[in-house]
Amino acid sequence: MDNRKHLHMPDNFAFIIRSGGANLRYSEFKVSFAIAIGQVRHIALIGHTHCGMVNLVSRKEEFIKGLVETAGWSPGQAEEHFLHFAPRYEIVNEADFILSEVKRLRLRYPNIIIAPMLYKVEDNKLYFIQED
Repeated sequence: MDNRKHLHMPDNFAFIIRSGGANLRYSEFKVSFAIAIGQVRHIALIGHTHCGMVNLVSRKEEFIKGLVETAGWSPGQAEEHFLHFAPRYEIVNEADFILSEVKRLRLRYPNIIIAPMLYKVEDNKLYFIQED
């Protein structure tokens, strides 16, 4: 979901689903569509360091203020929205979450090869995440 980077892909090379924290739980129909209709057989699940979904609770006030000032929401609406959705999207650690999401997706789609990857903002490089 990060807007700091753009993946450069050849035309018709890949389906790209952007999702905060590399969390595909709420994009699963899109994944199923890519597999069923697009005949996708491999998935690279790519997260990144400095992810805004890590310790999301610490950004509550910033989130509320942003919706009030930018979107015109009331503080109450913004806080209710945050409290409802933040627990669904907050992650503790980028790499650990990616590995857990890869495990979940492999159970859901057993014939699909799924690679856990992490983009390090610090050095601008993409890494495979070592699995146990």
